Amino acid sequence: MEVVGLTGNIGAGKSTVANVFVALGIPVFNSDLEAKKAYEIPTIQNEVKTILGIEIDFSKDSWKSEIASIIFSNVEKRLRLEKLIHSYVKDKFIQWKSIQTSKYIIREAALADSFEPENCDWLIEVEANSETRLQRVILRSGLTKEEFNKRDSLQKKNEKFPSNKIFTISNNDNDRILAETLKIHAQLTA
Repeated sequence: MEVVGLTGNIGAGKSTVANVFVALGIPVFNSDLEAKKAYEIPTIQNEVKTILGIEIDFSKDSWKSEIASIIFSNVEKRLRLEKLIHSYVKDKFIQWKSIQTSKYIIREAALADSFEPENCDWLIEVEANSETRLQRVILRSGLTKEEFNKRDSLQKKNEKFPSNKIFTISNNDNDRILAETLKIHAQLTA
């Protein structure tokens, strides 16, 4: 079974592309969803509080913005938190992968450097121009332009992955993502 990484900057359309693969019957592991689940675990909540150095009430809606305000202004705390959450997500992916039977599976993750040639056979990068992504994010989550820019600046392209193993899907307003996704699916199932 091959592992196909699916990545792209905030607002690029990873979820849209992932939904096409789901419709094709391909199992998709959503790293963002698993990361959110991690914050429901009391031991992880305690570690988050320790890393950030503040008391957070995870039962309130404001906990995400409290964390964001710290990690997007403190690199050391952000990296420690990412390491904690990524370790949890990686373990969940390994468990999930062990029960899959498809010819290939998709592992979605916003951070392109999550994918290395030793843990991923192919990489799909979803791209869209900055203005299109900004508008999508504002509509979807209400982030400000400044918040968008902070998050976007942390999401880099994968520089380690072999270029001959990377597919690119352009997802601006008039792009044909369905056709591109079907072409990739045909290649991966050939």
